[in-house]
Amino acid sequence: MRTYRGASAPERRADRRARLLAACLDVIGEVGVLGVTVDAVCARAGLTKRYFYETFADREAALDAVADDVYDGLHVSIGSALRRADGDQRARASTAVEVFAATLDADPRIARLYAESPGHPRLCARRDAAVDRFADLVLDDVLRLGPGDRERARTAAVLVVAGTTHVVTRWLAGGVPLARVELVDEVTRIGTKLLT
Repeated sequence: MRTYRGASAPERRADRRARLLAACLDVIGEVGVLGVTVDAVCARAGLTKRYFYETFADREAALDAVADDVYDGLHVSIGSALRRADGDQRARASTAVEVFAATLDADPRIARLYAESPGHPRLCARRDAAVDRFADLVLDDVLRLGPGDRERARTAAVLVVAGTTHVVTRWLAGGVPLARVELVDEVTRIGTKLLT
């Protein structure tokens, strides 16, 4: 396989994709989802449109990929933290809420993507799918339920995850006047009451 500057063609494609995804997330952080254009993403990434269209079919496909990347990363982070967590259900729930709130608090780009997704049909569908995955994480790694106990608990888990998402995004926007530790404690208290 031929290389260019020490990188193979697949490595260069992966690097360009990563740069475009990072640039798209940067643009979301600066001007919001509606402000994402192919030109803005390419300018931010330092790549031409040719490379954009070799990677993504269009702007919507790039937004889809960014959302998937963000939600996959959150899922991995929360899942890893839960697998390391000791204690009862409340302690595990607190761990999940803390990782979620800390991640959004630390990266305004992710917070803005999360907050603006409901206003964008394709991103809203991706966020809904992420809520479902996080609900499964709650059932598996917070409640530690077996297959026979999941049916009724799943509705409560979806409610808790969706509610947590909404409360945390409002908190980031200044709409919930609590310190992060207080927010995590309150969301955990309410969530575990609903789930148990």
